[in-house]
Amino acid sequence: MFKINNKSVIDKCIISFSPNRYESRSLADKFALEKARREIAQKKKGVSHLILRAEGEEIDRLKFLFPISGIPIMCYALGNLLMSSLKEIVVVGSYEVGIILEHFLESVDTRGKKVLFVHEDPDNLLLINTLILGRNQLSLASNELVLFQPGDLPFMYDLEGVLRDPDLKRHNLILWLNSRQAMFPHFQENPSGEFVARNYHYRVIAEKDKQLHDVKEPNVYPINLAAIEEDIIELLHQTRKDGKILNAGFSKALRSPGRMLRLLPVLAKHFRHFDSDLKQFRLDDQYKFGAHLKNFIQGVSILLDTPFLAKFNDDPAFVSDVDALEDWEDFESLVYFAEERHGENGLAAIHPFGKELVRFRKQAMPRLGKIIPMYADFHSYLNGIYRSLEMNYVPFDEAGRYGTPNLHTPQIETAYRWYSDKSSQRAAGPHVA
Repeated sequence: MFKINNKSVIDKCIISFSPNRYESRSLADKFALEKARREIAQKKKGVSHLILRAEGEEIDRLKFLFPISGIPIMCYALGNLLMSSLKEIVVVGSYEVGIILEHFLESVDTRGKKVLFVHEDPDNLLLINTLILGRNQLSLASNELVLFQPGDLPFMYDLEGVLRDPDLKRHNLILWLNSRQAMFPHFQENPSGEFVARNYHYRVIAEKDKQLHDVKEPNVYPINLAAIEEDIIELLHQTRKDGKILNAGFSKALRSPGRMLRLLPVLAKHFRHFDSDLKQFRLDDQYKFGAHLKNFIQGVSILLDTPFLAKFNDDPAFVSDVDALEDWEDFESLVYFAEERHGENGLAAIHPFGKELVRFRKQAMPRLGKIIPMYADFHSYLNGIYRSLEMNYVPFDEAGRYGTPNLHTPQIETAYRWYSDKSSQRAAGPHVA
């Protein structure tokens, strides 16, 4: 159906530190609290008190600025990109993001990469506008994919499999789905080994492997922006978490009768077989959306009118984003645990950019503490957020010492061992920098 020959490597990236804002703090907190209360009532594994922005605040509650061990989350994400084989990086974010980026690059250098900053448009924070702002700073060929990712993945430093994926040549969009079974293959017999707590709302049957996967939406998007229609990018993004992706597909297909006709056999197969095939794996299951992998790929390719691929990611760092207070705790506890064992070298023991991040903390954070409002008294600021979101504890005591129930869980030690091993393997093995 499609004949394309894309470039085989991605060397350009758009990283977004620009999430949407709620109209008021009360609306943002209402949404966050309702979600958390619902998850608690349903006894969900991954309860999330979301970190959300709101308009008109003196301190912008931008999660990317939250420090992990005194270092902004955005700096971890930028360090991951600087270690990769990327050549050009466009950063989209707020005024504060630009200030931190400037200080960060002064401290750690660009490693020969071209790094550009684009100020977000506060009146249009839709994903597609963020992509356009980033795209306008790049010279992209019509057969070239770019990596798009949000900047809340602090330990996602093993990017070469995405940037040098052989499937780039034949596909204009690749979704690296986060599969619970691929990332944590022994989670049933060893629950503490699943050190990233998430709720997996999607089901995908991989017929080739005869396996059912519990899936979360991806956090990295290799995409050919010249080949994917802008409206469908925004549509898929808006429905990625709430399970309404099928409705989004119908909405788009109904506006393109030719695609709808080609899509009908795929939909018919889905409605005839998926539920009965799912019961071969689980008789009783609750999920928001499910599909056979092959059928899903075929249907989305028709919907997009371009070659599309979905594949499973097996690296927990790709699902371990920081959307909520609980996610922030996971990383704060992880680095605290490492520094308890290795002192100042603790971060370097679990993150290959750790030495540079610690140097930035020493050199730049004292200055940034006088410039960025959030850092003037971050401990009190975050304790206040915990109280407003009905957490039954605060992360810092009066002396600013960190301590949460999360710190003493088996999952933190498991995460420490996992990242220690991974970082050591990366240091010993070949990689492109």
